[in-house]
Amino acid sequence: MGLTGAPGQDGTNGKDANTACLKCHTTAVMDQKKIEYQSSKHFLGTTSTSRNVKYCARCHTDDGFKEITGNGKFVVNNDIPAAVRINCSTCHAHSAFNFTGDTASYILRTTTPVALNYYNNTKTQDFGKIGNLCSTCHQIRGVTSVNYTDALGAVKTFSQLPFFPLDNAKESTTVKFTVGTNFSVHDGNQSNLFAGINAYEFAGKTYTKTWKHSTNSCIDCHMNAYDAGTKTGGHSLIVNKAKCVECHVLTSATDHIAMTQAAITAKIAELGEALVAKKLFTKTVSTAGVASYSALPSHDFYGVLFPTTASTTLFATALASANTVSPTTGLVIYGNTVTLATDTKYASRIGREWKYGELGAAYNFGYINSELSLGVHNPTYALQVLQNSIDYLKSY
Repeated sequence: MGLTGAPGQDGTNGKDANTACLKCHTTAVMDQKKIEYQSSKHFLGTTSTSRNVKYCARCHTDDGFKEITGNGKFVVNNDIPAAVRINCSTCHAHSAFNFTGDTASYILRTTTPVALNYYNNTKTQDFGKIGNLCSTCHQIRGVTSVNYTDALGAVKTFSQLPFFPLDNAKESTTVKFTVGTNFSVHDGNQSNLFAGINAYEFAGKTYTKTWKHSTNSCIDCHMNAYDAGTKTGGHSLIVNKAKCVECHVLTSATDHIAMTQAAITAKIAELGEALVAKKLFTKTVSTAGVASYSALPSHDFYGVLFPTTASTTLFATALASANTVSPTTGLVIYGNTVTLATDTKYASRIGREWKYGELGAAYNFGYINSELSLGVHNPTYALQVLQNSIDYLKSY
């Protein structure tokens, strides 16, 4: 022990740890929170081991989330092979210890408005302090791009998401929907739907963006009272539906949640069929009879139109480091190639550029289908997004 220091100035006593810290950090409380959390998808999901690469680690690992919330960037600087799974400290970080004021800001890692990936991180949205923490990840996936060298040796940038943000002022234009490009929402746009934003909104149509729960926080439902029997509520982050009866009468005849999900599921399928009818999507039916829909590119990697008849022409279908030279075009073909003599999907292809409105309708299919709540996070807006897309495709 060193020399005794000078007496400090008298002041207000600090907060007693026994009345602040021990509200949460008792052995009993912490053990209970850990039990609850071990039922959550955050804990059980494919984190750390298979989602630690540059574009995934930001949300699927503890290390990545801390990095992006610390430096304000969209992606981490490098892959994180030794990343660990999401845990308590991923979301929680103490910035102060007097919790009588702005508690959320004191105990959460971030509560600031979120830079939306949909706008290439140039525009922020305030989902509320707790909502901002969740929406940092639970939003439409942002742009992923890579550099490549074309046939003439020029270095170019290929973007998977060249259409964001979608603009209905372009509705009468056309686009080449090329192999490799997409408008993925990546099973994570809960915050976008909840706020009634970032779907493709057709020109001249009316959309209802706010709804009964617009002022609620994510945790009002996803961290409601914990039920040990169903392992829902609390830090499981799974809604304890038994608590929903306070607002929603959950009986076989009046289960509002089930009714909403059934209506949206039917509309998703109707939109999928409309996209197939326009030869924008292809449909696959599993052995169990479950139908799935996926977009069918109209152009190859270089923007060459896929024909609607069998062809021996070699088309580029992927970007990769290994390459060969096409005997027909002289262009470097990256990675995978295909001929329409062997790809039987040629008869299902549209054989022209997509209308921009078709792009919007196809995007809306993914916007609702991949959001996973089946409309529960904003029922009226979800239904309008789907119905207006269907009406557009049936209008010509």
